[in-house]
Amino acid sequence: MTEVIETTLLRGQLKLLQPKQGFHASTDTVLLAAALGEKSKVTRKQKLLDLGCGVGSAGLCVTLNNSNISLTGLDIQECLVGIAHQNATLNQLSDRCRFFSGNLVKERQIEDNFFDLAICNPPYQEAGTHTPSPRLNKALSHGEDASETTLKDWCKYLQKKIKQGGFIYMIHRADRLDDVIVELTAKRWFGSLVVLPIHSREGEPAKRVIVKARKERYAPIKLLPALVMHEKDGSYTKTASQILDGKAFIDM
Repeated sequence: MTEVIETTLLRGQLKLLQPKQGFHASTDTVLLAAALGEKSKVTRKQKLLDLGCGVGSAGLCVTLNNSNISLTGLDIQECLVGIAHQNATLNQLSDRCRFFSGNLVKERQIEDNFFDLAICNPPYQEAGTHTPSPRLNKALSHGEDASETTLKDWCKYLQKKIKQGGFIYMIHRADRLDDVIVELTAKRWFGSLVVLPIHSREGEPAKRVIVKARKERYAPIKLLPALVMHEKDGSYTKTASQILDGKAFIDM
């Protein structure tokens, strides 16, 4: 049985059980959820897919802030999916949430052409380019080797599950932005890309990007002004702090 600890996100608004050992939700989780924008903009019922949901952290952040969202999560790790169900119950969101375990290459339970929105945080490390963690849950979260799924597999799965005209939001390493763009657009699965660079500090290279794309809709790529996370002294910038507190959102 996986030993868990209780943590929080959004400065205590979301209660979150997580494994004591291994991968934990981070600022990337909250930034990805915030990229869907203000809750007031989702004015009708919408179905959200959280691909690689883990314990449900990003999807639950979105669902907590919007009563019009119904959430479906998929993760390869069955133990994390069990915790995701507990987290939905812990935050009184279980009536709008469901979670499945399975490899996205083989998954056959979740409906095709069904979702209005999707969020995902694919493994950042390309297969063969790093030494996988000895902890399986960390290896599956961080690298493509353990799950034997590539970024192309993730994009193909999203294309299959999202409705025509639906939106996806992906957070990834900035130095793999070229891979993200290629895999999303090579077969014209997605277009109308919007890219947000995320910098640790002003003047430093971006470490993360959030990419928004739309299924079978095509417009020139748009590069947004960067989000800077930290001041020179290491404290969060005002904008970053408001996002992490759940008081502000990212307009993409």
